[in-house]
Amino acid sequence: INVAGDFTTSGGLIGKSAFNFDGASGKINCGTDSSIDDIFDGGGTFEAWIKADSDGEASNGRIFDKAQVMVNLREETGGASKLRLFQYFSGDDGNWTTNDEVITNGKWHHIAVTYNNSAVGNDPIIYVDGKQVAITEVSTPVGTRDTDASSSLIIGNATGDTHTFDGHIAMVRFFSDIRTEAEIRADMFNNFASMANTGNLQLMYQFDEGTGTS
Repeated sequence: INVAGDFTTSGGLIGKSAFNFDGASGKINCGTDSSIDDIFDGGGTFEAWIKADSDGEASNGRIFDKAQVMVNLREETGGASKLRLFQYFSGDDGNWTTNDEVITNGKWHHIAVTYNNSAVGNDPIIYVDGKQVAITEVSTPVGTRDTDASSSLIIGNATGDTHTFDGHIAMVRFFSDIRTEAEIRADMFNNFASMANTGNLQLMYQFDEGTGTS
């Protein structure tokens, strides 16, 4: 293979840059708004590109956290980690984890989580690099979901700054509907201007400035 011309590798596959978390402190506070509150009510989707260096602070590095719902890394083994979705309910909480260590340290992965929390029998679907992966329901939810409407959306940490992600996060998106596998694949590499379908897109951070802290 011959490669010619100028190119950048600063952001891996997804652009010029990403936000770099150090696994010790720091977070992006997106605030709270009706458009991103209770995003999984009736069905929602979270997407991001990540390149983890470990499973994060306290082996619980948060990719996003909104107090009552979160996606994080867990159980790093042999340089790879599992993905988990945790949703608080009025009774028992819902906890779903990938069967395998699907996130390899030092490698860019696209992740997507679709979920409808309106019924306790609903399970999320987790995609890694555009493909659905097997999950286990670690705990079955009971009751009704706890609302996160008064809580800020945090990227790369928990509200209390105790579960910092270790590595890079880029191209974060939240949708207020359940994206299909075809829709996820169609837009996983695309910036906003190139997206095939922006319907129900509620929040997107491209992190494409290249440098800086804001």
